[in-house]
Amino acid sequence: MTTRPWLRPAITAVFYVLLVGFLGYYLIFQVPWGQLSRLAFTPVWLLGALVLALAFRYWQTFIWITVLRGLGARGVRMDAELTYVYAKSWMGRYIPGTAPWILGKIYFASQHGVSKTKLGVGSLLEAAIQIAVLLSTSSIMLFLDPRLNVPRYEWLRPAMIAVVVLCAVALIPRVFNWCMALAFRILRRPALARENYANARTILTATAQYVVGAFLSGGSLFFILKSLYPSLAFSDAFFVIASGNLAGAASMLVVIAPSGVGVREGIQFALLAVVMPVAIAAIAVIVTRLWGIAMDLLFFGAGRIALTISRRRAR
Repeated sequence: MTTRPWLRPAITAVFYVLLVGFLGYYLIFQVPWGQLSRLAFTPVWLLGALVLALAFRYWQTFIWITVLRGLGARGVRMDAELTYVYAKSWMGRYIPGTAPWILGKIYFASQHGVSKTKLGVGSLLEAAIQIAVLLSTSSIMLFLDPRLNVPRYEWLRPAMIAVVVLCAVALIPRVFNWCMALAFRILRRPALARENYANARTILTATAQYVVGAFLSGGSLFFILKSLYPSLAFSDAFFVIASGNLAGAASMLVVIAPSGVGVREGIQFALLAVVMPVAIAAIAVIVTRLWGIAMDLLFFGAGRIALTISRRRAR
């Protein structure tokens, strides 16, 4: 088979060009910078938001590694190489479609000797668990909040129950493995061997880990809002965490928008307006989007620096 040494750097270059293009378009044309000029922050809360935001991203990487090891992938550990792979692939969410995020992990990690089949199953499973946990935990917390137990939101309560049930069913090992096998047949790939099926232990472990991740991500959002609106009560923390996680999960499901732009903001605004003035909620959704971009870039940059240091030490 003829090797094509130019193909790998070409794919990587296209990935970065698309990433910079869509991210630049959003920052230049979609952000109303004039509305942000009068904002004032309480720095102490931003520090908490920073710590939790970065902790969540590294925790995601750890969960991905845990899933791969649970599937039997060899030579997989949370080192600088695979952490940078995850950070780089996570930036792929800003390219329209969920595929760049998942395919990025498969493509870039396979260059380090990890089985593509294990990466395919593991990356899809990790993404499915993340979305399912964020949806189900946020639905449960919002369902229990008395502020939504009013006629205006009556339709939400049965919808939340349905979401939790669907997420639970989707993560049953037999159901998930059947869906994976079906996907392989549709894509005309070789049949998925049983050794690549996800077992109950792997799914339950990753699910429990993502429950922790849901509170890390949602907690970061709460501290950002606290820095913008100091009157926000700590008793509203669960509501804010649920709002952020629901919006985040929904944005992952909308594959046509880069990082769910518009969908995430719309859901967050509708829910945050329950616990803060409408004007502040409108500004908050813009700030939290910019904060998320900044944290993703910081995660990416930290991963790159750690990788450079690791390679220099190896040499």
